[in-house]
Amino acid sequence: MTNRPTRRTRRSARLRRALLCLLLIGTGSWVGGAEREDPERDTRTQDRVARIDAAIAPFVAANDFMGVVGYRFDGRPPVLLHYGQAQVELDVPHRPDGIFRIGSISKQVTAVAILLLEQDGRLAIDDRVSRYLPAFKPDDDLRIEQLLLHTSGVVDIYDLDSFARSAGALGRFDAVLEELAARPLTHAPGSAYAYSNGGYAVLAAIVERVSGMPYGRFVETRIAVPLGLMSLRHVEDGDVRSGRVQGYEPLGIDGLRPAGPVAAAFLIGSGSLEADAADLLAWTTAIHSGRLLSAASHEDFIRDHGNAYGYGISVFRRFDRPAIGHDGRVAGFSSDAARYPDDGLSVVVLGNVQSVARDDIRRIVAAAALDVEIDPGTPPGDLRPVPASIDLRSLVGAYGFGPNLTVSIDARDGAVYARANRGAETELIYRGDGRWFSRMLYTTVRFGRDADGRVDRLIWGESDGAPVGPRLPTEGNQALARPGR
Repeated sequence: MTNRPTRRTRRSARLRRALLCLLLIGTGSWVGGAEREDPERDTRTQDRVARIDAAIAPFVAANDFMGVVGYRFDGRPPVLLHYGQAQVELDVPHRPDGIFRIGSISKQVTAVAILLLEQDGRLAIDDRVSRYLPAFKPDDDLRIEQLLLHTSGVVDIYDLDSFARSAGALGRFDAVLEELAARPLTHAPGSAYAYSNGGYAVLAAIVERVSGMPYGRFVETRIAVPLGLMSLRHVEDGDVRSGRVQGYEPLGIDGLRPAGPVAAAFLIGSGSLEADAADLLAWTTAIHSGRLLSAASHEDFIRDHGNAYGYGISVFRRFDRPAIGHDGRVAGFSSDAARYPDDGLSVVVLGNVQSVARDDIRRIVAAAALDVEIDPGTPPGDLRPVPASIDLRSLVGAYGFGPNLTVSIDARDGAVYARANRGAETELIYRGDGRWFSRMLYTTVRFGRDADGRVDRLIWGESDGAPVGPRLPTEGNQALARPGR
């Protein structure tokens, strides 16, 4: 079902949403815990919430963000704020306890599962993968730690033929593992970094083989229940759960459409978990506060092993202070969970629009909580219909950004779409002056032309140093063409 209101209705709805988001604390916020905060802290919280509301409002009005955000200082109740709708079709507003797919934040949970098994003495992270999965590349010196660090060379899930055949909607986990094993490694194990959801699928299989229980059951019994995270769960195909929100993809200038399903077989280990915001905050606080992991395991977990990455978690700096976290984007959802250890602060973003506007939202929430002044940014205000004078067929083709990255451009029904390798398709909306904007990826791209006026390159970004992908020969374009959803 497509949500395409009229332009007048959209304009009125945007104004209403923006006004609602700017109302006083209490209409869209919840401060957890029974204790009453002192007056000074109450005032600071209200000021922070007002600042977050005002900065997020334009993204909500543009239909680029809906969901729940929150932050929590150690020893204090969580502050949760909710915006937009949990289900657009039925006009159901968000609640603080809505349950969202958390995407690649799942990777840190999988990494903790591996570390727990190591603490149990049942495996070691420098063991060969084939010790536990004898049929998985027994001739390669492939180690568990390389899977954790994305240096294994195992191909990405989204590059599998089985994923492409059904756009990820149909699959079996055993068949996915067989296909991952059959595909050649992209590089010698440990020799390069290449982010791989496939590697985390293999880790999930190791968890199952070593523990003797399904991945979801292990997460429940060894992680969720001990930490009291009742909403944290592995999502199986076809299961129904109260409180789960619907995921959406951007459509056109400011529309939305329900996202299609992705089978658990393609997400297990890398992006199959769901949770509500309070539990994701509790997880982010607990796992870095001596719960579950020993001091030695936690140090390995969060240490930068290279490429600004630990075990299933990114290690970085934001606002001139250390931070640890991960983001996620899957099946109509975008998420982020970050820990600021020097400040004792955890911050989460759970959105049910699959848009990297999430990156702006996470900066807005963290900056407000930390009392850091930033330019919060706004959605582009110049998106418009494609002029009839532009020949969309002239843009269609494949553009090479390196040996392992090709962006394919397609045009149909008066719209332009981009797809990296075999990943998700994103619509490009015209901005004028040769610029196009992806509401999903939240970036602007440009098409360059040669001296004869023919499109010969794709420029990914607006800066002078933006990556440039030369147009590939026609034969390559035809070979890389994929049917669109």
